Amino acid sequence: MQKVVNAAPTAGEGARLRRALSAMITAGIAAGYLTNPKLAQVHWQPAGRAVPAPAVTLQGESAQFVDPSRVPSADDVARLGAALAAGRRGGLHELMACTAAYTGLRQGELFALTLGQVDPETRVIDVDRKVIEVAGQLTGGAPKGRKRRKTIYPARTPSGYPLAEQIAARIAAARAEQAAGTNPLGLLFPSPRGTWWRSSNFDRRVLAPAYQLASWRDEHGNGSWTWHSLRHVLCTTALFTWKLDPADVSAIAGHANVRNTLDMYIGTTAGILDRARTATS
Repeated sequence: MQKVVNAAPTAGEGARLRRALSAMITAGIAAGYLTNPKLAQVHWQPAGRAVPAPAVTLQGESAQFVDPSRVPSADDVARLGAALAAGRRGGLHELMACTAAYTGLRQGELFALTLGQVDPETRVIDVDRKVIEVAGQLTGGAPKGRKRRKTIYPARTPSGYPLAEQIAARIAAARAEQAAGTNPLGLLFPSPRGTWWRSSNFDRRVLAPAYQLASWRDEHGNGSWTWHSLRHVLCTTALFTWKLDPADVSAIAGHANVRNTLDMYIGTTAGILDRARTATS
């Protein structure tokens, strides 16, 4: 048990694993299946691993602030799309990455996205569901916070990818697949079996090789960006390229409120320095 807990990569993961094992061991002892209470007293031990440096935050900024280094550029997104396009079913997965980056849909929302949720004429997506995994089973559920929202996608991405044209073509293909019975739910991004993707399978089979090919990861799997980083792309693009109002960005991204959007992407430091510069000039 101690070796299992020590295998956790971080203290946080080790603590969570320890609590899970401890709960199972306690239940086993209570039921008479286990007899040694010491089994419940394991703790994460670094065993010579380097202790990570304390996280450093920026004075004056909210803890939610997203450092620009954590946001892939339009070229980075295009590079990931090209890497996905090189794989099996590549065009579909490239479209999926571009859709995620410029609509703000979370991964579970993309897995659940059906052709009926997309209006290609207005380029609007009705985000009213997601796929979640409960006890190893996939099931549909409401979006995060149980809040339905609508978002919009651009005709073309900043790197020139024809997103609206590709989504329209994919809707037609999904409709044909549904009629043929190979995609009964009419999913825009189905698994190879025509059903919902399981996140672990998608990450392992599709994203892991593409991340390396796109230089989002090194050979050891280390890197700064994840699939969730694509949500940051939507928000920063909407704010600084499309010049949308923060309240509008909050609505299409599905943030709890506009304060979250401001704290995450606008920050306060720039305003502080501007005011100080004016006062001292």
